[in-house]
Amino acid sequence: MQVMSTPQRWFQTFNNVLMILLALICVIPLLHVVAISLSSTEAVMANRVTFFPINITFNSYMKALENPVFLPAIWISIQRTVLSLVLGLMINCMAAYVLSKGSGRDGIAGYNLFVGLFVVAMLFNGGLIPTYLLVTKIGLYNSIWALVLPGLVNVFYLVLIMNFFKALPKEIEESAFMDGANHWQVFFNMFLPLSLPVLATVGLFMVVNDWNEWFAGSIYMRGDNVPLSTLLKSLIAVPVVDASNVNDIAKINNRSIRAAQVLIGAIPILLIYPVLQKFFTAGIVIGAVKE
Repeated sequence: MQVMSTPQRWFQTFNNVLMILLALICVIPLLHVVAISLSSTEAVMANRVTFFPINITFNSYMKALENPVFLPAIWISIQRTVLSLVLGLMINCMAAYVLSKGSGRDGIAGYNLFVGLFVVAMLFNGGLIPTYLLVTKIGLYNSIWALVLPGLVNVFYLVLIMNFFKALPKEIEESAFMDGANHWQVFFNMFLPLSLPVLATVGLFMVVNDWNEWFAGSIYMRGDNVPLSTLLKSLIAVPVVDASNVNDIAKINNRSIRAAQVLIGAIPILLIYPVLQKFFTAGIVIGAVKE
């Protein structure tokens, strides 16, 4: 057992305290939102709710789900996230597989050109107005593909996957070629199964980004055909309570409904993240370091 010196113990203690404070900074706002969403109207309006609910009630969740556009917005976000995840992983993985071969004897022609194009695309883009004109001119406006296709290729994800592929032993690939396999078989049967950590990491990035991104929905979609994040942004900016009688007004208020809506929107990510957490660190470390 290694004995730490006094400076090392102080440094370890400082790190532990710092991590605890950072964790509290992340958790405390979430606890406050949960407490407001579950508290009674009287407690919320009196500003008595901090981190624990007072007079627990689910009226805010019921009222949030009664919004006729809320559940359709969730469905649109699910479609967008699933399509972006499946297509994005496939396209980025195929590009990463090709670029991982380099420019040598077993590489691809024009390797430096392709890498340069990807680097330029990572640093610069066409701009908001040209992108909007392109999306509308090719008929994607107000369709789910307007939320999926423009951000399908991400150079940061591509580089992570490419470096992970480069770190895989070349002997595995060479043995497969000796047995008669082609590149498609090597890619699907060997590289993808071995790349689960980086795929889970990149997939988590994609899910969080597509689920929370609201700006594309506000410019490419119209009416009630918007994803959940865009709907939440508009509801929080201009809250509306549809209370048809005095009893509804007494049971609900804007703050509790907004808290319930935000929490419902965060639940899918809160459920997915712990499942993929075990792959997260390994995928980032291996994919970010070039061999």
